[in-house]
Amino acid sequence: MSQTRKRLILALLCGLVAAAAMALYATGVRAEATQAREEALASYGGEQVEVYSAVRDIAVGETLTSENVSPRLWLSDLLPAGALCDRDEVLGQTVTVALMENEPVIAAKLGALKTPVSVPDGLCAVSIPSEDVLAVGGAIQAGSFVTVYAVNATTVEMIAEEVLILETSNGTQVASGEASGLFGGSGSRPQLSWVTLAVEPDTAQELIAASRSGDLHLVLPGGGLHE
Repeated sequence: MSQTRKRLILALLCGLVAAAAMALYATGVRAEATQAREEALASYGGEQVEVYSAVRDIAVGETLTSENVSPRLWLSDLLPAGALCDRDEVLGQTVTVALMENEPVIAAKLGALKTPVSVPDGLCAVSIPSEDVLAVGGAIQAGSFVTVYAVNATTVEMIAEEVLILETSNGTQVASGEASGLFGGSGSRPQLSWVTLAVEPDTAQELIAASRSGDLHLVLPGGGLHE
């Protein structure tokens, strides 16, 4: 066998050995990466998913774009219901309830804005997140006059009274043919997610700050529900 042929065979064998070594190395790297990921997930206590989140505070009426929202990893067990991960369900949508920086985008805070509400002179309109348990079982509706209390872990403070409700996420219509509740609400209506209040400008700032640090309870005084 010629020296040239021997060198070719030796080079081929070396190439095969090198390829096998690289394959084993890649397998080892993948195994280490998988183990590291599993250990990280175990440390955080759950699976992570990528959902769209606000990169800054986003006001009512703004359109979601790649400039104000971006995909971020969240623990699935900590995500609020309705958090969105599909780009087509997020970009181009209009915000109907203000989003705070780093807050996941949820379907209940998006949609088409209705005809602008009529705000009484000297007041301003501000929307705050709410839910049935914070708003007399969801009985609050446009035209109601309420007292607003800020509640956190240690205190309860009245922020404003005789506050006019301009609009809610449920609108004002009662579904036809449905049984009405104590305050005239429909038994099949959606859960309340936000309300818009008419308040003094100084009170608006206080409401926004309070909504970020605790719950805002809307209390309906006797005779305060206007038809």
